[in-house]
Amino acid sequence: MSNTKVAVVTVTYGKRWDFLSQVINSVINDVHVVKFIIVDNGSRNQKEIEDGVKIYGEKVLIIRHDKNLGSAGGFHAGLKAVRDIDCDFVFLLDDDNVPEVGAIDRFLDIKKNFLKGDKIVLMGNRVDLSGSQEYFYKPSLRDLNPKGTFFEVFSFEKVINFIKLVSDINNKRSGPFLPIIPTIGFIYGGAFLPITAVCEAPLPDKSLVLYGDDIAYSWGVKKAGYKSYVSTSPVIHDIDSSFGDSHIFGLFNPSTRPFKVYYRIRNMVRISRENSPQWKITLLLSIFIWILGLCILGIFKYGITWKYFERVKLIIEAVYGGYVKSAGIPMKAELPQ
Repeated sequence: MSNTKVAVVTVTYGKRWDFLSQVINSVINDVHVVKFIIVDNGSRNQKEIEDGVKIYGEKVLIIRHDKNLGSAGGFHAGLKAVRDIDCDFVFLLDDDNVPEVGAIDRFLDIKKNFLKGDKIVLMGNRVDLSGSQEYFYKPSLRDLNPKGTFFEVFSFEKVINFIKLVSDINNKRSGPFLPIIPTIGFIYGGAFLPITAVCEAPLPDKSLVLYGDDIAYSWGVKKAGYKSYVSTSPVIHDIDSSFGDSHIFGLFNPSTRPFKVYYRIRNMVRISRENSPQWKITLLLSIFIWILGLCILGIFKYGITWKYFERVKLIIEAVYGGYVKSAGIPMKAELPQ
């Protein structure tokens, strides 16, 4: 499949050339890559980026924004641009995702030898994300469809998971090792999509700004008839840790920046309200119980402090923002530029 054409899309901001340059170097010379699209969300080192990619000529396309539009605005622009490029697949990467050498060939081999059909989205193995290796030990292999909500809390499994978190019990591997497993959705970083999926599915919702916008986008891709899988290879390394100690406890970690907490919770609520088949009252109760459980976990992890109450207030503001689109963004939750 040496004639297969691939376009790569990534989004950057701030001053992150040290990370972005590693991402570019990992794939730019791959025989399949015909275009590398960099969406620049108001970075503060534009000349450094321009000088760094100059040697690649027209193979690199830079789309510039005056300010940080978040991952949603960035990937919206990148995916819109890639629709006009002659390619067969699109490889999405965050500006700190470094794939192993030969990653694209590995994706193509998996599609050819292990999965049937053309409507397939693959995810690389993000080995540095907490809990990622547990994905490959599932009790059964089955197709998974989006449930449209992040707040499905009325289940025995959720209660058990909550007890494990409170007790600091690690999730045990419960099944045989599976190198390729189906997923409910996918995230931008490490996704390998057919160009047809990019053209057929709605672009990311720019109003979501960041966090959860990739899941909402993936649900749109799946509604267009595509299935998504994560594979143990290729390996994709995350060279910049971005969310405290975990996606749950990290919400109360004082080192986690407020905008990350606000947008994660706000978008979980907003996306669930727009997509969940649950009765509105059931969803409201689910959100209440989930947030209550989250706050209890925060106490177990960090104790009751003034910073804890500040974080609870921010989370409540985020829930309100999920229900009221006209709600303003708290000053402390504004995006870094």
